[in-house]
Amino acid sequence: MITNFSILVVDDEIEIRELISDYLQEQHYTILKASSGIEALEVLKSSTVDMVISDINMPGMKGFDFLKNVKHLYPRIKRILMTAYNVEDYLDLALQYEISNIFVKTVPFQFQELTALIERLKNNTIFGLSHYFSPDAQIQEMKICSSRTLHDDAVKIVSFFDLHNEVNRLELVVVELLTNALFYGIRDEDPDRKEFWNHDFILPEESAVIVNLAMDSEKYGISVGDHGGKLKRDDVLYWLNRQISRGNDGLPLGVYDTHGRGLFIARKYIDRLIVNIDQSKRTEIIIINYFSKDTGYKPLYINEL
Repeated sequence: MITNFSILVVDDEIEIRELISDYLQEQHYTILKASSGIEALEVLKSSTVDMVISDINMPGMKGFDFLKNVKHLYPRIKRILMTAYNVEDYLDLALQYEISNIFVKTVPFQFQELTALIERLKNNTIFGLSHYFSPDAQIQEMKICSSRTLHDDAVKIVSFFDLHNEVNRLELVVVELLTNALFYGIRDEDPDRKEFWNHDFILPEESAVIVNLAMDSEKYGISVGDHGGKLKRDDVLYWLNRQISRGNDGLPLGVYDTHGRGLFIARKYIDRLIVNIDQSKRTEIIIINYFSKDTGYKPLYINEL
């Protein structure tokens, strides 16, 4: 496979920079390297680059500031931020700097996950649960047309995986995602007036919420998609940040929020929360759990076409 897709890897730690660069070269990407944001901006002046992958904490210029410069000077370049620390500590900065993909450096390093992220951004193929699973993984589809059987549908979805100690949490997450898709994504109900929601409806099949289920030897996943496309990247970051930011009383700012808690619950209980948005057309929430729980800090993946 030959590709002219070029990636600039920016990290002040030479071992990490070389590790990532060597791996991506083996995947047939054209690789450029820099040890700081300042050096990387000089590289961009004289080189054609399709994507930059930058560490957050670097001397001279932090990753957020570097990627802000990249967005301003080279808006076509795709951007991925990296950190070895807790992404929750950076949610306010992610919102401020419009960064929606933060990859976490783990031990062992998640090479396959990084490659999948690069390929999705490269090709704008952000939708689809199958991107995250081996080719032999079976994908099963369900359609949800009404909220009448929402909890029963959630039980049916979770039972597909034959889990044990994770069942209750997973059912809670699935109910939240189905509720968001049905009432916000499709019906556009007011989140502050839940007592007036109309539950007596059946969607036409072409408007149904689409649920896909997949499992391979390493993990299992669920995608919940709607054709409303009403979710926005900045809204997701805002709601997530409100649930972890504390007010003067020590409580989360969003402790009494009626909207956005479903995404926070999913991120809290699930190893990978992935949000894919095609504005006014389509929204897809993907959750993935690994059978091995030693997966380090959780990355942030919000893709908006």
